[in-house]
Amino acid sequence: MSTMKEFKDQQGATLAYAAIPDQYMTGGSLVNKMQHEGVPFFITAHAIDASRNIMIFGLSDEMFTTYKNQMIKMTLKAVPNVIWSSIRDFVEPEVYLQQFAEALSQMKLTPTAMTDLPSLIGQNLQNYYNTMMADYQGAFDREAALGTPTFANNSICRSFLVRYTGKAKSGADCVVLGGMDYKGVEYYSSVSIASVLGPLAGMLGGAAKAKQKEKSSKQFGHGTPCDALDWGSANKFLLMTPAEYEAEATRDFLEFVQTFHMEEGLRDQFYQRILQRRQENLMQTLQLQQMAQQSAQNLMMNQQRLVQTLQQNSAAMHAGIMDSWNKKMASDARISQARSEATMGVNVYTNTYGQNVDVSVTADHVYQNQYGDVYGVSGNAVDDEVLTQLNWTELKK
Repeated sequence: MSTMKEFKDQQGATLAYAAIPDQYMTGGSLVNKMQHEGVPFFITAHAIDASRNIMIFGLSDEMFTTYKNQMIKMTLKAVPNVIWSSIRDFVEPEVYLQQFAEALSQMKLTPTAMTDLPSLIGQNLQNYYNTMMADYQGAFDREAALGTPTFANNSICRSFLVRYTGKAKSGADCVVLGGMDYKGVEYYSSVSIASVLGPLAGMLGGAAKAKQKEKSSKQFGHGTPCDALDWGSANKFLLMTPAEYEAEATRDFLEFVQTFHMEEGLRDQFYQRILQRRQENLMQTLQLQQMAQQSAQNLMMNQQRLVQTLQQNSAAMHAGIMDSWNKKMASDARISQARSEATMGVNVYTNTYGQNVDVSVTADHVYQNQYGDVYGVSGNAVDDEVLTQLNWTELKK
């Protein structure tokens, strides 16, 4: 006969409640660290019947994020507060559950049957789905207020139970039951350096992309469009029993599953810490936006200074060119006067294009421009600064 029992940690703190027969020894643990933006901590609970080698196990709240957009993946390292352990490739629900069952049972398992899981969530699946989507819609509304329309694509809530068979290290035939309250949401939005933590983190920002939801695949985990997806479980359950005790152990396990829930005060702390984390991320988002606005203002000021500098340089260049032209005209006047007094010879110069050019012997300096045109200048050499501005180079014989 099962009765409602407290599941406590080693310090005596109550973590959860569930129905379990008296012959089971119970215990639990609190893993008090941020596992995901939506999971500030999680608990485990176990019940063991040592005389029959039966173990029942429950685990609350586990979530992961898979990023499909390559730009988001590239910017992850530049964003603070990333929970790296929460990022992993998407795994199909059945595979995810079997990985959990094999890791905990330490057996290679073969699935033989599947059915619905009669957990508290499984018995109220539509209500749970509505609550989950209301939470995400609140996140999407927050992102829209920050300037980033964000949209859910596919979403899923599913409670299912799988029966496995396997052999223990002793060689005994065993039956393992694995159950899970699975959940997930695909979403798409804009990509910016602040967008990589997802809507639940309150860290999106930027201009939204144009994507068509109508073209979406309806298979969760494979949707298009999709920048990222959150997926995981609200609860996972496991029964490991020798095959001969399957009927009795299954009855005990299902009573445990139907009644397992986190202690109320602890669940309140769970949601309070989520709220605190979101407030911290929201403040960080606002700071990033302020930094972006300040950067934009600084950029505009820099652009104004650049325009002024270009204007000043242009005026100086014009003055230099006119000075050089005046010198050339004065030199040409002297050359013309000299030619009028006597017949003068020429010197031959070769420009960079291999062309020979005749230049009067009266030229003290000979220059070529970027097009290969050659000019002879009498008198002082043109200043280096003016040469650079005119893109002239001096030719030697």
